[in-house]
Amino acid sequence: MSKKYLYVLSAGHFSCDINTGALPGLLPFFVTIFGMDYKLAAGLMFASSFLSSIIQPLIGYMADKKSYAYLMPLGILISGLSLGSIAFIQDYILIFVAVTMMGIGNAIFHPEAARMVNGLAEENKALSMSIFSTGGSAGFCIGPILGASLATLWGLDSLIFFGGLCIVMSSVIALLMPKMGRMVKHIAKKQSTSAGEAKENDWSAFSRLTVFVIMRAALYTALTTFLPLYCVAILGQEKTVGSFSITLLAMVGIFTNWLGGYAADRLGKAVVLRIGMLLMALALTAFNFTGSLLAIYIIVAVAGFSLYACVGPMVVLGQTYLAKNIGMASGVTLGIGFSAGGVIAPMLGWVADNQGLEYVFYILPIMAVIGLLTTFSLTEDS
Repeated sequence: MSKKYLYVLSAGHFSCDINTGALPGLLPFFVTIFGMDYKLAAGLMFASSFLSSIIQPLIGYMADKKSYAYLMPLGILISGLSLGSIAFIQDYILIFVAVTMMGIGNAIFHPEAARMVNGLAEENKALSMSIFSTGGSAGFCIGPILGASLATLWGLDSLIFFGGLCIVMSSVIALLMPKMGRMVKHIAKKQSTSAGEAKENDWSAFSRLTVFVIMRAALYTALTTFLPLYCVAILGQEKTVGSFSITLLAMVGIFTNWLGGYAADRLGKAVVLRIGMLLMALALTAFNFTGSLLAIYIIVAVAGFSLYACVGPMVVLGQTYLAKNIGMASGVTLGIGFSAGGVIAPMLGWVADNQGLEYVFYILPIMAVIGLLTTFSLTEDS
């Protein structure tokens, strides 16, 4: 593996996803400062996802026809500057637009970056993708607590930090793109001498995997949106405690992302997805039978393991099913795998406003069971 470039791309992933990660940690501040209700707060999660979910497969499809490597630094730049712009606005519509642009930045970055990782990985593709995904996990881990800490200490004006970070990282990626491109061509040439006939796309298998991707995305978005609000509104904790709950969720992901890839290269990718979703269903069921903050943190840790161990195997399995459209497969599995759930968030916000916040957590185990059942229809190859 060309590990040096994989780690650079992982760092780029971090600088892109830290913006999306910061958003859930900022929601309690938006509720307090701007007087948003749960539906409006969840609407910002929708804003970060609805166009992103449409654009990412299209960007991936375009990348399969012709490489657009410059989209990687451009996506990072748009994502950070969009979140940073909230420091200068107060109107909900303008905040909604800024968050939407942040999601578009993420959509631009992920497909081409994941395609690049696939090209750089000579062997152990699931592990390579997990190394890349670890950067995103770290971004989602640090984002909530960093965003909440900055907002607590210096107010929302401090969000300009995220814009500065992305300016630096997008510049680094842009400078290294030519070398990464040459390395991908070198590896492709070497592999072509030993490769057999190219496989066909298996759209049926990919469609089943997409159901799993959507369920996992819905679970991830629901937890990152409503866990901080649950800790504040139901458990009576401080806002920083709520932010720490989703930081813990992603913190576990930093250490389990690579484990999922390592296990998938040895046990099978579908097996790892099955184990992960089984643990998720059990953890979310247990969540509804405890009011202890410590117990909830333990359950959140298990949920974090389940969510993030699946990322590398999920993306590589999609690339296996769509061997002729790796970019598009990456756009759906990696990009939508972190964003499509935002489309469901406003509906869950409606449930929280009209039935009670705790009712949201009665629905989540059902989603996990649907995802689990889907894994039994997945095979290792197309």
